Amino acid sequence: MKFKIFLAIFAMIFFTSCSSDKENSSNENTDNASLSQSENTDFTLKFLDGRKMYVKYHEQEFNFDDTAKAKLFVFFTSWCEPCKAEIPHLNNLNKKYQDRFEVIALFLEEDKKQELLEFIQKEKMNFPSVLGENSFIFSKVLNISSIPTMVLFNAKGEKVKEYLGLIPEEMLDIDIQKAIM
Repeated sequence: MKFKIFLAIFAMIFFTSCSSDKENSSNENTDNASLSQSENTDFTLKFLDGRKMYVKYHEQEFNFDDTAKAKLFVFFTSWCEPCKAEIPHLNNLNKKYQDRFEVIALFLEEDKKQELLEFIQKEKMNFPSVLGENSFIFSKVLNISSIPTMVLFNAKGEKVKEYLGLIPEEMLDIDIQKAIM
């Protein structure tokens, strides 16, 4: 009986989204962007590998300059345990659908590129990552308030689904299949 109670408490803690004082400091950075979900904006996501993706948000519609693949934008931080737990599943899905889909990590942290590169290597992240102020702008436009949050877009740039917290790989797989059709 005690084991079941312990397991239930552990599951509630593990399967909820992260929040802490570190998140509050990240939110201070997004306030600098002072952008609301209804405003039109254009910005460029800068990947750690040097790649760039232009994002246009007008009249509550997204246009990405890279429309070849459906995209799962994953908003998280290096200190979030549920975020870390999600990485192997995201690696699997990114590899499984690599021709028609990609996972993109958006770090909502201060600009500490070297530390994040070490984190990516240690956690064996096999999908592209974005760092910088425009990650905060994108999170503000999407009204992201907790991490991990994932937002799935089809190749046309249409928002398909949004997820909060740790999501089972099988559930993501089903939704990705719908997004790439």
